[in-house]
Amino acid sequence: MIYVFAMENARSGGPELLHQLVYVLNIIGVPAKIAYFADEYPLRIVDAQPIDIYEKYSVTTESDLAVIDQPENTVVLPEIAFLFLPELKNCKKMCWWLSVDGYITATVTQKGVTPEQMKDVKYLDLYGFRNRDDILHLAQSHYAISFLTNKMGVDKKYIDYLSDYLNDIYLTFDESSSTEPRRNMVVFNPQKGGKRLARLIDETKDEIFWFPLQGLTRERMQAAMRLAKVYIDVGEHPGKDRIPREAAISGCCVITGRRGAAAYHEDVPIPDTYKIDDSTDVDVAKVKSLVFDIFENFDERSRDFEEYRQMIRGEKEQFVSDVMRIFRNDQ
Repeated sequence: MIYVFAMENARSGGPELLHQLVYVLNIIGVPAKIAYFADEYPLRIVDAQPIDIYEKYSVTTESDLAVIDQPENTVVLPEIAFLFLPELKNCKKMCWWLSVDGYITATVTQKGVTPEQMKDVKYLDLYGFRNRDDILHLAQSHYAISFLTNKMGVDKKYIDYLSDYLNDIYLTFDESSSTEPRRNMVVFNPQKGGKRLARLIDETKDEIFWFPLQGLTRERMQAAMRLAKVYIDVGEHPGKDRIPREAAISGCCVITGRRGAAAYHEDVPIPDTYKIDDSTDVDVAKVKSLVFDIFENFDERSRDFEEYRQMIRGEKEQFVSDVMRIFRNDQ
């Protein structure tokens, strides 16, 4: 049995992916369940059921750690749940790196170390899980693979690639059949980019219409993306983020920074023209010029993102293929 740990009542891309994994495993004939843990420290397994948005994945749950921690079982832990590793003494373990930054933040919170200390490999490996035969590291992004090999010193034989895919609601969009004209509008995620994003908006708000993707249902978010011409994300990109892909497959031109996964063409395959240097700040004039160029030449510029969209369209098939390869061989 495969047990996938997920935080209870969480609504975001990471938790949805954990449910998608259980769903796909069961579809291909590999028995799998969700084990929910509480959103508080110390972490503990709780008896909970899927919230409404995950009901379609038809998952069943297990809340007894003694049942889970058996030699014939495999546990999949997202990076925020690595704290369970010392408690799992008998089962095989897979550490799924959905967010590199999420691991650092969780370790600082859970272990009482400082962000500065987390630059030292001895603190990065506080769990002693770098090169163990009972642990396989799954990387959601090529950024995570680089982090594991270059920063943590994990041998490549202990690493495998398992990414994700978007909700089907985004994959059915056909630009040619849309009846709504695109607007000279930029959509953005207010939770990504911090001061860089705030300054960019503040200095261009009289010239550019910015629309925040916040507090929206999935349907309303998709509708906004189908109206806008540009999506901007100068956040940390701790993994292969979903919202840039949702925007791209919904027809937006995407502008990112160069931090985290955005620095890797394998994770964000867009021309370098649309990746701005945001290592310390952003060049407002350069971004503004790029946005207005897209506004004025949208049809032509949109074609620059076809490689990205092709990758996104193929992610579900690739995910299923990778799940079959990794987990059927594990049985």
